[in-house]
Amino acid sequence: MTLLVVDDDPNILRLMEGILSSLGHSDVVFAGSGEEALEIVVRSAYEFSTFFLDIEMPGLSGVDLCGAIRALPAHRHTPIIMLTAMTAKSYVDGAFLKGATDYLTKPIDVRELGARLRVAQMLYHEQRRAADARRKADTLRLEFSGGLPAPDSFQLADPIRIYDVPHVLDAVAMENYLYRMNRLKRFMFGAVGFKIRKVESLFALTTPVEFHGIVTDVAEAIFENLRGQDIMISYYGTGQFAALLPRNSSFDRDEFETALGLTLNEFGLTQEDGLPMDVSVAVGEHVQISMFDTNPQKLIAKALERVNSGRRPWHSASSILNV
Repeated sequence: MTLLVVDDDPNILRLMEGILSSLGHSDVVFAGSGEEALEIVVRSAYEFSTFFLDIEMPGLSGVDLCGAIRALPAHRHTPIIMLTAMTAKSYVDGAFLKGATDYLTKPIDVRELGARLRVAQMLYHEQRRAADARRKADTLRLEFSGGLPAPDSFQLADPIRIYDVPHVLDAVAMENYLYRMNRLKRFMFGAVGFKIRKVESLFALTTPVEFHGIVTDVAEAIFENLRGQDIMISYYGTGQFAALLPRNSSFDRDEFETALGLTLNEFGLTQEDGLPMDVSVAVGEHVQISMFDTNPQKLIAKALERVNSGRRPWHSASSILNV
């Protein structure tokens, strides 16, 4: 598989060529600008397994290039590692929100780059295996049913990617985002879990396209009700979401659950046949972690555990106006 390295500094390109060669990677394509890189990717002459993008470039920046690559169906899930000399949170956040998987800071450490690349390649191959398995399953369904396989099919537990909703990133990127922070920065975050009620029934009664639409609308409703706060949202499969927000945020669980129900009601969720969908979302507590144990996975797991174990009154999207 081929790697693509993009940087407007020829010295960095030469450095990356030497590092990647020492790590056993000779199938590498280099580009000196965002525009050149996008043209290479769009031509599809290579099967890229990982992208390395410099964040700050004249013309098409690395962040915008990241977004442009993610817009291409062939690379919606291909790992993207950002290269940056900047540590400002806004630049890093911007890259993750455009779809970055991870990032490396300059000057580049050879061992760290090797470790990040190994993880990215493992992720790429795992995604390929999962996609191949889904294609085989679709082929079997086609042979037995005589119909067409469902587009973008997936399992209920899959942490499917959500597009075009602000401040939403995939589950792997969420963990990388947190792991790359220092302990103090992680401590400044809390998390809230969300769970679509009766998600198994909704999944069984809808097409993949309809279910993806439900997940997307719930993500958008969460964002709309947290708009203005410094947040990150991710979908973890089985109807579960987690949102990172500042530790000191004022968050009223009951008020938020009511507001979320009203927003979903305004969206007017319907099935392909025009019938309304009854979508309800449970909201968990705003949880935090200790300064002495800021493990990102534990923070997310704690938020999801609370929303799954908590008993809440059910205010569905269709009944909320009658409360």
